[in-house]
This record gives sequence, C-alpha cells and structure tokens, in this order.
Amino acid sequence: MISVKHVFDTVLNKHYPRPKGVIGWVAGEVMVRQHRAETEWTVHLLDIQPTDTILEVGCGAGQAIKLTAEQASRGRVVGIDLSEQMVRSATRRNGAAVKAGQVMLSQGTIAALPCKDEQFEKIMTIHTLYFWLEPHVSSPALRELYRVLKPGGRIVLTLSTGKVNAQGEVEVWESLQSALEEQIIPGMQREGLKNVRIEQGPTSRGYTSIAVIGEKEYR
Repeated sequence: MISVKHVFDTVLNKHYPRPKGVIGWVAGEVMVRQHRAETEWTVHLLDIQPTDTILEVGCGAGQAIKLTAEQASRGRVVGIDLSEQMVRSATRRNGAAVKAGQVMLSQGTIAALPCKDEQFEKIMTIHTLYFWLEPHVSSPALRELYRVLKPGGRIVLTLSTGKVNAQGEVEVWESLQSALEEQIIPGMQREGLKNVRIEQGPTSRGYTSIAVIGEKEYR
C-alpha cells in the first residue's frame, strides 16, 4: 500500500521547480526547513558587507533573502523567482524590508535577468542549478550572471551532488558532477569569472552540499 506521506512527498516534488497555489506554498515552506543548513552556509560564503547590493536567483519563500538583508543593513537585496507563489511567500516573509525599500522581489528568469549591468556585488542561487543545466539554458544563464555582477563581485552557486548511503559512504551523482566539470565551471571561466572553485558544504538530511564560487576581476 502506498503511504499518505509518499503521495504527499510526490505531489510536493512536482512543485519544486515552479511552486503554484496552496501546495506550492507548502512546498516553499518545506524547502525553507529542508535547506536551512545550505542556506546559512551560502550566505556566509558571500562575505556580505553592510552596503552590498545582492541578488538571489530562485529566491523561493525568501529565507536567504531575510538572512541577507539582515547583514546588508545599508544595502539592497533583490530576489527573483519563476513562481508567482514564491514571490508572494518571500514578500510576506520579508514584509518590513520590502516596505522599507531594502528588499525588492519579482518574477523573472535567469536567462533574462530584469537587472542592470554590473548592479550587484554578490549573487547567490541555491538548489536551482539542476533546472538550467541544458547547454541552451546554462550558457545564457552564466552570461546573465556575469553581466549583472560588479567588478570585484562574487557568485555562489550552491547545490547537492551526492547522498550518504546506509554504510556512511558518499554516493556522487556522476551525471551532475560531470555537468559541473564539463559545462558549468568551464562556462563560468569562459564568461570571464576568475578563481572559480568548488567548496564542500554541510551534509543535510543525508545529502552533501557544494558551492561553485567565482569572482569578477576589477578592470
């Protein structure tokens, strides 16, 4: 017999790429709890300064936006997401900062960011890379991230590439690891990002985390 939990989890999983409606709202809140460790770690990697202008692509229900805005107290934080529901959820979670004009949230796509050239000191995206790995998506996406990053700025792309099995060993998802090594990292370097590197992050719910970090040189 299929359990209620299995059915519920299956429904939620279908909403993760672009959450909609009530179930989408639930999916967003579940992701906030599930991804807490990676979110806090990613914000730490950004090395946020009080006056930074920061972009999160795929802001979801807005937890990383909230943490980021607390640190960039005299800066500005912009979040975009494909999902109208997630933009509403993120707006509720960051209501005071939105009203104050410190946080701006809108629908948008990574392949055509609604942002000015060289607008941000820091850019982050957490668990979205899986949805734009195809070459016809990833190349425009990386180009856009480079375009809106200021010289001296930093990009942090956080994702999971493996899971800890019952024996305590990490099983790496080879196809995703290959995409990073053959597509994402070389693509970042082709766009002009320097010091591109991978850092190991926390293990959460049995899944390993990594971040791909790149920086834009001063001209």
